[in-house]
Amino acid sequence: MMKHGLQKLPRVYAALHRAYYAALYWCERHLLGTRLHEWLWRLRGFEDPSGGPREHPHRAFLMTRLRRFAPFSSVLEVGCNVGANLVALRRAYPGVRLSGVDISPRAIRTAEARLAHQDIGDASLFVGRADDLGQFGDRSVDVALTDATLMYVGPDKITRAIAELLRVARKVLVLNEWHLFEPPRAGARAHWYYAHWVHDYRALLLGMPGVGVVRVERLPSELWGPGGWEMYGALVEVELNDVRGGAESVRSA
Repeated sequence: MMKHGLQKLPRVYAALHRAYYAALYWCERHLLGTRLHEWLWRLRGFEDPSGGPREHPHRAFLMTRLRRFAPFSSVLEVGCNVGANLVALRRAYPGVRLSGVDISPRAIRTAEARLAHQDIGDASLFVGRADDLGQFGDRSVDVALTDATLMYVGPDKITRAIAELLRVARKVLVLNEWHLFEPPRAGARAHWYYAHWVHDYRALLLGMPGVGVVRVERLPSELWGPGGWEMYGALVEVELNDVRGGAESVRSA
């Protein structure tokens, strides 16, 4: 109600809007880092931010794009939320072993109930963070997937999160995230946009052990409405080398 009232005073609303996000940025960038989002996510355990229904168009897009890496026997989604992608994965790939991790215990409980209702009781769900996947061994899953998860991971933890995803994945890493196509300044690897982080995944992946081919594709505009996804939405596909001995250079396709 207060927000609706302030919107009747556009200059006041715009000034307060800028001040709010400036304070939030300072707090996240210089004080709390990724811990701010971790705390909020644990507290709220959001329903699906894309609107909830598993039929959201980006899910069908993801399921189709994963076919280029078939056959695969296991998929881990980091940031699985309440399980909408896991339901879509089971329908698209019936025999694949599914695992999900989310930082919110509430989201995991909701996911367990949803998957049981959908007769998907064989998925393994865990409470955990993207930068600490200790429940999983090295190269223990064929495909590691994130969908609108790393956009909440700041510069303080993003390198560790990517390293953990690469460690547990055997075949491919698929990131449906916000990518920094055009850095705002020379050398920038991250950009903060309205409480979300836009990372330069090519730069982050450069030289990381096991990285082979990296593809970054701008998402079709019809998958999401206007806003951050329209500007930054990208599918990042990372094919992994069979031999993990040292740092290989990134090849772009």
